[in-house]
Amino acid sequence: MLIRIHYRKTAEGRFLSHLDITHAWERSIRRAGLPLGYSQGFNPHPKISFASALAVGTTSDAEFMDMELTEEIDLAVVEEALVKALPPAFQIVRMKKMEGKQEALMSLVNFSEYQLLVETVEAVADEQLAKIIDDVLQREEVNILRFKKNSKEKRTVNIRPGIKDIKAKADGQKVVIDLGIQTGSEFNVRPEEVIYGMMACGLPPVQHILRIHRQGLWIMQSENKKITPLEWSKA
Repeated sequence: MLIRIHYRKTAEGRFLSHLDITHAWERSIRRAGLPLGYSQGFNPHPKISFASALAVGTTSDAEFMDMELTEEIDLAVVEEALVKALPPAFQIVRMKKMEGKQEALMSLVNFSEYQLLVETVEAVADEQLAKIIDDVLQREEVNILRFKKNSKEKRTVNIRPGIKDIKAKADGQKVVIDLGIQTGSEFNVRPEEVIYGMMACGLPPVQHILRIHRQGLWIMQSENKKITPLEWSKA
């Protein structure tokens, strides 16, 4: 029995790593008394998988995981047991039984929406923000530095193809920024990298990122059209 769970990662869980989250869910499922499936072989692993790893310090309304149970159980019973067993770091939004063979969640997701609250070193006006955003979106390249995998060396990466949308509103030095960015295994943009790109286009230096919150995960058919929220994919 394959169940897809849409859940929130709350402020209480914002400092959990992806590995911490995996272990917390596994313990909660066992605590709930649910018959979690395990892989075969010398070192069996629980059959749970997540859509997209969430950075430490980030909260979310749009986390998804699949778990496979070895028995058919009524969804209401499963949800009631999990709600009692989960720590305050997680809140279940909805659950759904998935029929037939499903693609891995991580391979499905390719678009995410974030909201950031940042504090700049000086006040910024909405008109200035609009020009900065227009500058970013009109560019063919927005280059940032990333560490090479398993290395202390850095490489230049053009994240512009992965920036789909930016909206922002200012209140003095506090700026709320809504982002639509590419995510997933093919290409991934981190929300703070877009901030660096905006600073290169005139945003006053950001002295604090006060909040990063993931609002949505989507599957996109093309660069310009969101086609379906993850929880309804191939259901």
